Amino acid sequence: MKQRKQAIQPESDLSLPAGRPSIAARRTSCLLLCLPLLSTLITGCWDNRELNELGIASGSAYDWEDDQWKATYQVINPSSGASGMGGSGGGSTTSPPFITFTVKGKTIMEAIDKTNLTSTREMFFSHSRITVLGETMARHGINQIIDMFLRRQDARETVYVFLAKGEAGAILDQLMQMTKNQGAGIQLMIEQESRLVSYYPGVRLYELAMALSSESGSAVLPEIRLTGHKIMDETTETAVTDLPSRLALGKLGVIKGEKLIGWLTQRQAFGLSFITDKINKATIAFPSHPKAGDTPDASFILQNSSTDVRPIWDKDHYVMDIHIEGSGTLTELGSIMDLNDRASISEMEASIEQHVLELVNNSWTEVRKLGADVTGFALRIHRSDRKRWKQIEQNKSWDSVFRDIEIRPHVSIKIERTGLSNKSFKSVQQK
Repeated sequence: MKQRKQAIQPESDLSLPAGRPSIAARRTSCLLLCLPLLSTLITGCWDNRELNELGIASGSAYDWEDDQWKATYQVINPSSGASGMGGSGGGSTTSPPFITFTVKGKTIMEAIDKTNLTSTREMFFSHSRITVLGETMARHGINQIIDMFLRRQDARETVYVFLAKGEAGAILDQLMQMTKNQGAGIQLMIEQESRLVSYYPGVRLYELAMALSSESGSAVLPEIRLTGHKIMDETTETAVTDLPSRLALGKLGVIKGEKLIGWLTQRQAFGLSFITDKINKATIAFPSHPKAGDTPDASFILQNSSTDVRPIWDKDHYVMDIHIEGSGTLTELGSIMDLNDRASISEMEASIEQHVLELVNNSWTEVRKLGADVTGFALRIHRSDRKRWKQIEQNKSWDSVFRDIEIRPHVSIKIERTGLSNKSFKSVQQK
């Protein structure tokens, strides 16, 4: 009897009932279903911290005392109410809107860690607005501060940096009437000043780092100071119409290398703003009739301004050809003058131009005396005369080259509008 030999077919050739998915398709479906379930196991922040565990710092200050870092941190007080401080809301009205912690350490990070010995909350710096450097610390050197801000994950390199002539920590104790958050208030102050007055530039920490690591190796920082001798650190003291002591912008500090080397007055800082093309908007007081006297009796708002600086090599030194152009509106006039007369307008334009020239020359005299290139001349020479700049770098002779620089400023100001009247009130009154 013959037996039939049945050929054994491979599994891949076996046919499945119609409509039934293959084994590979079923495996794929299972994996797709498992992926959403697996994703639930890896969600969340790796450094998650509860809000009630953090002390949110709105400002910091650093001093150098007894060969140690002295750090002061301004922490927002969550239990403080906004009533009486320019805001609204619940909470205690007698509790201050912020609390300050002062600690010391051989390094900055050691000082920061010591705040955990006196505070129930961990310091959190991601919302910090300002940092203030004391004069003693600035003369000691600021490189370590910059390194710490650029290295830490939660530190903000966009904080505005200020100098204080006395103890920097004292600045953070002062209350402000128009805002509850003092750090945010000082930030608004410098931003408003840079936008409307243009005496001082608002300098963020990364801008400071870039300036000190540039060809010039120099930078400027505005001073924040107290107008009075008493620190207003109690909420009851702010319930008056005029505080005897307020925070205000003062002089302009000059940093060279990593150390503070001197100060510029407000007038000299204003002239520097013209040289460095940092004028956004400014009010200029000037004499409308310079031949009759130097006492300012008119005001002009400079609304548009631009500065062009061109380095020129003249025999054995550089000449910086500075062209300043601007236009704006006449806003005040205290003399007898007919503004329909073009000669009167030209006379006032010449007076404004002379005033700007004096500001620029006065600023340059002090800057050259300090020997710090806060004008940005080194960068302009590097871009326009690379061959000679390479030689200056090799000889390390920039300091001597900078001291020999001569400036030739040229100013052109146009009064485009004279306001709502073409005559001064004094002219009308004389009739």
